[in-house]
Amino acid sequence: HPHRRIFYLRPLDILAEVVPSNGAAGGIRMVQAQGTWGFQLSAAAPHIMSFPASRMFSRCDLFPEEFSIVITLKVPNLPPKRNEYLLALVAEEKDALLLGLRYSAAQVHFLFLSEDLAGPWQTRVSFRSPGLMDSQWHTLVLAVSQESFSLAVDCGLPVDIMADVPFPPALSVQGARFFVGSRRRAKGLFTGLVRQLVLLPGSDATQKLCPSTNAQLAELSIPRALQGPPGKPDDKDNEVLKYPYETGMKVTLGSRPPCSKAEDAQFWFDAAQRGLYLCVGTEWVSVLAAKAKLDYVEEHQRLHTNSETLGIEVFGIPGVGLFAATANRKARSAIYKWTDGKFVSYQNIATHQAQSWRHFTIGKKIFLAVANFGPNERGQEFSVIYKWSPRKLKFTLYQRIATHSARDWEAFKVDGEHFLVVANHREGDNHNIDSVIYKWNPGSQLFEANQSIATSGAYDWEFFTVGPYSFLAVANTFNGTSTQVQSHLYIWLVGSFQLFQSFPTFGAADWEVFRIGERIFLAVANSHSYDVAMQVQNNSYVLSSVIYELNITAQTFVKFQDIPTCSALDWEFFSVGEDHFLVVANSFDGNTFSVNSIIYRWQGYEGFVAVHSLPTYGCRDWEAFDTTAGSYLIYSSAKEPLARVLRLRTV
Repeated sequence: HPHRRIFYLRPLDILAEVVPSNGAAGGIRMVQAQGTWGFQLSAAAPHIMSFPASRMFSRCDLFPEEFSIVITLKVPNLPPKRNEYLLALVAEEKDALLLGLRYSAAQVHFLFLSEDLAGPWQTRVSFRSPGLMDSQWHTLVLAVSQESFSLAVDCGLPVDIMADVPFPPALSVQGARFFVGSRRRAKGLFTGLVRQLVLLPGSDATQKLCPSTNAQLAELSIPRALQGPPGKPDDKDNEVLKYPYETGMKVTLGSRPPCSKAEDAQFWFDAAQRGLYLCVGTEWVSVLAAKAKLDYVEEHQRLHTNSETLGIEVFGIPGVGLFAATANRKARSAIYKWTDGKFVSYQNIATHQAQSWRHFTIGKKIFLAVANFGPNERGQEFSVIYKWSPRKLKFTLYQRIATHSARDWEAFKVDGEHFLVVANHREGDNHNIDSVIYKWNPGSQLFEANQSIATSGAYDWEFFTVGPYSFLAVANTFNGTSTQVQSHLYIWLVGSFQLFQSFPTFGAADWEVFRIGERIFLAVANSHSYDVAMQVQNNSYVLSSVIYELNITAQTFVKFQDIPTCSALDWEFFSVGEDHFLVVANSFDGNTFSVNSIIYRWQGYEGFVAVHSLPTYGCRDWEAFDTTAGSYLIYSSAKEPLARVLRLRTV
């Protein structure tokens, strides 16, 4: 490539790409050890500590043939068989590791994807333990050149390995992503501290770093947040800066004080917002980020819809934007695009009493499936999968699937395979029919029936995982005589879903799974208590919905909290800062559709407590979403052609 050699000669600071200039954010912490600052990444989700390779390789998508990786780190003691990833370059679509650097108690491993006539395979070059686990900072330089791989620790003599398999001369990073401190998944997260992670194309970095008077902290490039206060003399010998606040620390409370030379390297604690700041030059730099707190909810947009709306799906298309698909009762459903802070009409799609949409992806393909409740013009019942056309910038018809008064689709992935499950509500007057799980066939590029599950007026499916286990919950609404029916939770075992647990429900319309810390909850929306043998009372719509919590020891979900609701049709979980919330779609109290939907806040021992009451009319579905401008909720009405977007105001 004509630009390759010129472009690659500068150091590429990988760590600076994933941490903000002011340090801590999104679970990343700045931690001081032995007078030196580094980042602790283990509380951050793997996707936070990642970025597309195209950000660095903008002119050429080939990884350099010769390069060095420089890393300064402080590692914890590991059990003998545990590995932790320092760096990974992953081809996202195939989830293939193109390049990785990891360590264990005994070795440092460099991994890369090699290819020959037999196809791609992973190569590992392992260096014996360089004595990292001594609770000290260390700087490692891994240099790669053709068949030669060398590792130098703290500017010591490098250990050279001549491998049988050379590093590939043309490793494509197209569609790949860098992950710092992980291999794209929670297993193998780096639990130590990292101060420097740099890729130097084209040369051995030891020539630039060594010799050094402080080889354990030799610097090629470190993120701005770790560079200390500006205005200090250049540190030509890479010695650790002796920050003045390590000994003479002063913390100011109250309103924002001035930040000038007199306050340099002093702290200010904003008690109102719980933010800790450090005066650097003339700016207060966040050390402990102030967490947003939900203050109140305000109406942001009235979205006029084609007709009453049974469901809303909010989703993003990379490089295109944010969208909302509305499932409308009458002949046309609509897709809206977020433009200049509002949803505007983008595409109309013919549907038949649409109940819900489900967005999902398979590789680079983007799909949108609609659950049609009613028959088409020929009396046939089909639900339809649409596929996004990057050329037309529209969704186009992809596959029709015969369904029976479909209420919901759920898309999920198990063991690397893609599935769709439909909630078939009834066939004629018979509610006790099968709902069907469909499996994606990579050969035919279509979904094919894979498993049938007996359901009673199925309304909603919810998929989730707990560790290595996959679960699927169905909300059963009506068995033909009563809404007091069992809803079921299934577990994936040996290639199919098997019954795991049953729950007593009353016209169940929705399941919502959510996690708070290590705890896993499952909330059901109960809509109606009715039995043909009993006279219907108005209060049969006012009944409790239930939150269950997984008891790991007992391997079962147990009741955690009853919440009084008015014909609840949907739960939506969302978070603002460190606070967690549930909003319920209350739709009818037996007399009127004008009932308040409620936002509940998680308060630990007290469970969920009502904090906001939102006037709604025939509320059917809630969706929470975020934009660069803030956080929002949108709800659909099953009784009027109007959806409302609400903005979450924070302090």
